[in-house]
Amino acid sequence: MSERTHDLSALPRLAIDPAQRDPSGVLHLTGLQQHYLQRVRRLRPGDLFLVLDGSGKLWAARWQAQGSRVVGEVETLPRELPVFLHLGLAVVKGQGFDEVLRQVTELGVARITPLLTERTVLEPGSGRQERWQKIVREAAEQCERLRWPQVDPPTPWTSWLAELQAVRATRTESFWWGIAVARHKAPPLVQALPKLQIPALAIAIGPEGGWTVAERRQAEEYGGVSVSLGPTILRATTAAVVATSQIAATYSFRATRTESFLDWSLDSEPLGFVSDGERCRR
Repeated sequence: MSERTHDLSALPRLAIDPAQRDPSGVLHLTGLQQHYLQRVRRLRPGDLFLVLDGSGKLWAARWQAQGSRVVGEVETLPRELPVFLHLGLAVVKGQGFDEVLRQVTELGVARITPLLTERTVLEPGSGRQERWQKIVREAAEQCERLRWPQVDPPTPWTSWLAELQAVRATRTESFWWGIAVARHKAPPLVQALPKLQIPALAIAIGPEGGWTVAERRQAEEYGGVSVSLGPTILRATTAAVVATSQIAATYSFRATRTESFLDWSLDSEPLGFVSDGERCRR
């Protein structure tokens, strides 16, 4: 089965942990997952549904009340961005933070670090990281991504800077990072982005009230490029979506003819299920 030759949009998608699929293909679903498939999606024994575990692969499985089983791997269309996008986002209060996690997941972010800055007014309690990881997993399931972002524990701004510095030291010209600023002269993000394709980049979005002078200075010292997201003053959650959208659009359009973005050929013969380690042509 292939997404190029079959419309799979009507099939339920279920995100699982890798440990829930044993080597023989049997799925060990939780009670909530079984309820979703049987009661919400009303599957009958033998009905097909799709399974993903965050590894980048998609499998077809047949529903059984006891012992649903994978029947083959599905050939998928590319949906990941051609660049690894790391979003550093200052924690904000309210439900807005949860919603922005969903939105940037849909846009293709690969990693999210909740930042604790000088003007952060809320320090997340225990269990919040687990909730955030659940949110991005559900968002990936909904938008048909096969990978979901890694969500880090809340991280102090200076610790994040130190990590970026270490990345820059090892990747030299293959890594870029920016910091979105308002009320300060800075080039537009889309103009500041590297012109050549790079494997990874990061963007920092500040808290409500903006970055302090010290934080902007620290960013510059650690190689961060100040960028503007437009002439208006955006809320932090809006800024995260705007920045992610601009980066995604820029690199997706640049990469439409590269292997990293388009790794299949329209002229190739469609493949069927991958079963028992072999691809079966239909």
